[in-house]
Amino acid sequence: MSLIKWRGNDMWPDFNFDFNLPALSNIFARPRIDIMESETEITATAELPGVDKKDIEISVHDDVLEIKGQTSKETERKNQSYYLNERYYGSFERRIGLPAEVDSERTTAKFENGILTIVMPKLHPDKPKGRKIDIQ
Repeated sequence: MSLIKWRGNDMWPDFNFDFNLPALSNIFARPRIDIMESETEITATAELPGVDKKDIEISVHDDVLEIKGQTSKETERKNQSYYLNERYYGSFERRIGLPAEVDSERTTAKFENGILTIVMPKLHPDKPKGRKIDIQ
């Protein structure tokens, strides 16, 4: 592997490096998700720190897991030499194609300590294919 020296915009002349901080903050609002598959089920685990359970919506349809939500974060720290106030408000949405058909009627979701766990049993061919999932 060889290293390439950074030359600013010369490296990718067609790429516009117009950094918009509010737009970049939405990148960080996108939850991280792990998907694991076994012979009988698919399990999704999402990191949603600071999000309230009532602000999350989950659905499974057409072999796609969809997680939507709202987040708002406000922290305030004071010190003698500085004042810092950080806030983030916004929504997030993730759609993930599943590696197999799942039974939405038996799908369950649990939210604990900022971790959302969704267990989706694999579908048998004669089962229905979609419904909204309630969080316990």
